[in-house]
Amino acid sequence: MSNKTTGIQDASAEAWNRIAEEGFKPSPSQYELWYRYYDSDPDVCNAIDRHEGKITEATCHEIYERFVARSSIDNAMQKINDHLQEALTEISGAVGDMKDATTECGDSLADMSTQVRKADSIEDIESVISYLVNDTKKMIEYNRSLEQRLDTSSAQVNILKESLDVVRHEAMTDALTGLANRKSFNVALENAMREAEEDKEPLTLLMLDVDHFKLFNDSFGHLIGDQVLRLVARCLIDGVKGRDTSARYGGEEFAIILPNTPLSSGIVVANALRASVESREVINRTSNQHLGKITMSIGVAEYDKGESSDDFVERADGALYTAKNNGRNQVAAAGA
Repeated sequence: MSNKTTGIQDASAEAWNRIAEEGFKPSPSQYELWYRYYDSDPDVCNAIDRHEGKITEATCHEIYERFVARSSIDNAMQKINDHLQEALTEISGAVGDMKDATTECGDSLADMSTQVRKADSIEDIESVISYLVNDTKKMIEYNRSLEQRLDTSSAQVNILKESLDVVRHEAMTDALTGLANRKSFNVALENAMREAEEDKEPLTLLMLDVDHFKLFNDSFGHLIGDQVLRLVARCLIDGVKGRDTSARYGGEEFAIILPNTPLSSGIVVANALRASVESREVINRTSNQHLGKITMSIGVAEYDKGESSDDFVERADGALYTAKNNGRNQVAAAGA
């Protein structure tokens, strides 16, 4: 378990020392992860300590995405919600002030009406008219002030709404690849299964895994590993359209939901994606060195009406491991 440290400087120094000891490439995400570790963040500590001192850059990235990035998004959403509450309170106050002003104006007009009826000279009527003119001017100015308050609050709400939409999108998106993340995948799969039941349509799930990714990652470094994952993600984005959902399931494993698609068509899509990935070559953008090709193994399963999402994923994942056990760089179907 991490040592309890006190003060920002202690945790910061420990973080830099650990990054150097592990031989990791320094980066903002690495620093933030280890800073939280030595600052005794319980989730980060537990996740790292489970590896008993044997941890890789890829594992650090996974832990960062799971706990640190997620926490940042949660904090951002909380701040936006707090600001929204402040804006709504201001709007509510402005509406209340407007109601009070309207009631006061009505009372004033009723009083003036009484005075007009009692007036018995030109001077009395002129006095009433003068009072009404001044009162009307005050009401117009007050309404302008209220309108400005409401305009300002409305603008703030619109900005906060846009910010909330951005954060919500980030919360459902894998930061590295731009694909749907695991949480978003789970929601999309449940929706797709429900629609398949209701519309009596076929539904196929693909589970995909980069072959020998750890060896590639260890040989060329974490940054090249990230480049590989982004390359695969681009192939998936280009290879599926419409209602299909591509997601990063975890690590080097991806998933694709294919609504209204039978098993046979899912196999065709899987082979097309496999060929697309194999046709790409990984190039070190810094040195322009050609690092070779990568391949993928893919498992395909068609939804059995009434089964749970866990069972559905497990069957597709089982087919994936069949493809790997049979030699990799191939497609295997559940039940085939």
